[in-house]
Amino acid sequence: MLLACASALGVPREVRVGVYSNEPKVFVDSSGKASGIFIDLLQEVAAREQWTLKFVPCTWQDCLDALRAGQIDLMPDVARTPEREALYDFHNVPVLHSWSQIYRSPGSAIHSLFDLQGKRVAVLRGSVQRTTFVNMLDSFGIQASLVDAASLMDAFALVQRGEADAVISNHLFGNFHSARYGVADSGIVFQPATLFYVTGTGRNADVLAAIDRSVKDWRSGTDPAYARILRHWGGQDTAKLPVVLWWGLGGLAVFSLLAALMVVFLRRQVQERTRHLQASEQKLATILDSVGAFIYIKGKDYRYQYANQQTMQLFGCEGQDVVGLEDSAFFDAATTARLRANDRRVIEGGETLEAEEVNTQQGGGEVRAYLSVKIPLRNPDGSIHALCGISTDITERRRAEESLQIAATVFESSEGMIVTGPDQRILKANQAFARLTGYTVEELVGLTPRQLYSDRHDAQFYAALQSTLRTQGVWQGEVWSRRKDGQEYPAWITMTAVQSADGDITHYVGTQTDISSRKAAEEEIRVLAFYDPLTGLPNRRLMTDRLQHSLAATERSGAGGALLFVDLDNFKDLNDTQGHEIGDQLLRQVAARLGGCVRTSDTVARLGGDEFVLLLEGLSPVPHEAAAQAENVGRTVLQALSQSYLLDGHAHHTSCSIGVALFADALGSVDELLKRGDLAMYQAKGAGRNTLRFFDPRTQAAVTTRTAMESGLREALRDGQFLLHYQAQISQQHGMVGAEALVRWQHPLRGLVSPAEFIPVAEASGLIVPLGAWILRTACLQLVEWSHNPLTAHWTLAVNVSARQFRHSDFVDEVLGVLDETGANPRRLKLELTETLLLDDVEDTIERMTTLRALGLGFSLDDFGTGYSSLSYLKRLPLDQLKIDQGFVRDLLTDANDATIARTIVTLAESLDLGVIAEGVETEAQRDMLASLGCNTWQGYLFGRPGPASALLLVAATAAAAATD
Repeated sequence: MLLACASALGVPREVRVGVYSNEPKVFVDSSGKASGIFIDLLQEVAAREQWTLKFVPCTWQDCLDALRAGQIDLMPDVARTPEREALYDFHNVPVLHSWSQIYRSPGSAIHSLFDLQGKRVAVLRGSVQRTTFVNMLDSFGIQASLVDAASLMDAFALVQRGEADAVISNHLFGNFHSARYGVADSGIVFQPATLFYVTGTGRNADVLAAIDRSVKDWRSGTDPAYARILRHWGGQDTAKLPVVLWWGLGGLAVFSLLAALMVVFLRRQVQERTRHLQASEQKLATILDSVGAFIYIKGKDYRYQYANQQTMQLFGCEGQDVVGLEDSAFFDAATTARLRANDRRVIEGGETLEAEEVNTQQGGGEVRAYLSVKIPLRNPDGSIHALCGISTDITERRRAEESLQIAATVFESSEGMIVTGPDQRILKANQAFARLTGYTVEELVGLTPRQLYSDRHDAQFYAALQSTLRTQGVWQGEVWSRRKDGQEYPAWITMTAVQSADGDITHYVGTQTDISSRKAAEEEIRVLAFYDPLTGLPNRRLMTDRLQHSLAATERSGAGGALLFVDLDNFKDLNDTQGHEIGDQLLRQVAARLGGCVRTSDTVARLGGDEFVLLLEGLSPVPHEAAAQAENVGRTVLQALSQSYLLDGHAHHTSCSIGVALFADALGSVDELLKRGDLAMYQAKGAGRNTLRFFDPRTQAAVTTRTAMESGLREALRDGQFLLHYQAQISQQHGMVGAEALVRWQHPLRGLVSPAEFIPVAEASGLIVPLGAWILRTACLQLVEWSHNPLTAHWTLAVNVSARQFRHSDFVDEVLGVLDETGANPRRLKLELTETLLLDDVEDTIERMTTLRALGLGFSLDDFGTGYSSLSYLKRLPLDQLKIDQGFVRDLLTDANDATIARTIVTLAESLDLGVIAEGVETEAQRDMLASLGCNTWQGYLFGRPGPASALLLVAATAAAAATD
């Protein structure tokens, strides 16, 4: 296409050609100009096609690298191999036929492969000859040293300087330069090859097509330039020689090599003539049987005289059974007739034949295709006595070519398709894919599909895509892609890995279909079916569906949930007086405010009219706590909806009534929950509007109690109704070593309120933070008081710190401020933490503990064994002590499991170099049992109930007396 455009515009096409040194086929002459057989032939093509040639000198490997990188367009003199076909594009008709020869230094006696034993052989680095020669040496067990050279001239120079004994090159270069470098032809030939011009994969197909046209004209004889150029360079006019001759040369080379083997064996070891004859015959049979082709000899009577192992396997019989038979014994009549016609051309006409033969075996066997090369075998007088045939099964190749043709047709279908390499960079793309993305096919080559995707998917999505592709070999799904102009569109993508026979990924094939229209239609249907057109909120249908799923999920997980019915107060009056347009404005603003009152995981829906529903999920599994959370949201809604609205330029105020129904009381029924929420909403309206009510009277009562408790806590903090009691901590060796500070609420009407009642409310309301600050400050003042008395100065004081208080952003600074303000010794202060701290952000916990411990504070892990301690985290925490929970102490003497757990905790503490203390010790038997397990510090009613600080002196005296005893 590019060539056609260039011709239409009258601009000569420039073709960049790599030129390396391989005389006489291609080289740069002394004047710096490109020259050689391939150069002259290419100039003939360029003159015909009106091209401008730009020659780029480079070494062999540099030329190949530049070709793959697109820095040059064409590379001459390249032998065709399966490996190179995967890297480059070849034209169809070969330009030259060549083979490899070994040239020796004049003084060396190298006449066969076995004469290379122990010799140094120069060879072009990275060449096909090198690989083939190494395989030949290995098959014969010959040890020779290979000397790699950067160019053929360097290789020949190595022999000339005596640094190598022989050199390998193609016969054209070797014959052209043998006299110059003083080397001689050894007579060893191998590896017939066909030579071509090549381009980078997927590029310059028009150039290759033009070359094919010229080569066909040359070979047909209509253009004498080919023969003239070959004569000029002293080459052979291979245009007159059929390609099949070179297959024959390969066969003759094999037989020549074997004959040389026999001569060497006979010359060197005549005395072992019989043994070596048998060895050579065995090796001959091994070589011919190891060739991946069917090799056979037929006499003038067209009967088989020899067949290698592959041929015998094809015929299903032994070698002696084949000899003397005709083709009719193995093939059907039509095949036999075609084979006889071809064989007659060789035996009677003396032709060297290369032909594709399609054969069907007797008995209706499978039809298979073969590429056959047949050469006449002559007597010394030149008469033909037999033919030698080498046939290669190309059935699979033909099928592959047909499949490729079909694939090429499919590739250019209406569906976007790409082919990438293992690195997922695009190698090929069809026009449909180019139209989808807005790029040209040329622009797409080298990109990766990831560069075409939008930013709507996160890294985790693409990591999962790649993981599935690696493990399963295929991935398909919906991906948002981006066109060249930046427009994003949804596409259905399928990616499939292509693997080699070894299981290695060689390519990826991807397809893409634009599903924008389908997505738009689906979205329109979804919005009409599930969303309120006025507010954009989910409608009753979608809300009911989500509620059903939420109830089922809650029943499985045990979590709590709630439904809030919100009804605007006096909305009908607004509609009747101001009109429905004003009412619609209010509804839209209410919907927006409700969305700001809940989490993104919750649902706000409009049931109709002025009724809205809030679906709250993931609440506490404890009913009264879930009720408190729902109440908080309800209060937020009441506050938000009571603010002024601007309707048509005028301020408007309204309120709402809210009914709350908890999932726990709905018995899994959507209808029941909706009914209870609706009834609760009417209870709120009956209570005077602008308020909320719970349907369940018990829940309502619990909420009322909790609200009263929270209000009382605020008053207690304000009026100083809290006090600290202390419970002694006793050491077996040292008597009383400290105490634990326990908060008590001295209510003016109820008296002492149990911490079990008010601590959870303080935690839920956040009042635990100011309460904890008061406890910490009071405890530090007590430490200061104890420090003035020699009997109590060594006591430590343990203070419980809740997870919420510990995670407060100012906690560390607050502790430091209290210590500075009170003057308390930080080494006498011990903070008791619960295991719940380990459930979230362990690194932050460790950092805070480390900061405080550096000042001397100690840490004890309270209620150890009842939570979720991870040993991997426990060993990193800067702890001083583990506290055995009273639940394990209570039944220590009767429950073997509790005793085992206590013993394990003591052992763990010892291994981590931590202290251990047991709480809830009420009897001497429990104390003695703990002591036997290695726990020698206790706390419990056995030593005294919690009380004022003044009572501790008596406990200390008793403990000191016990320690002395």
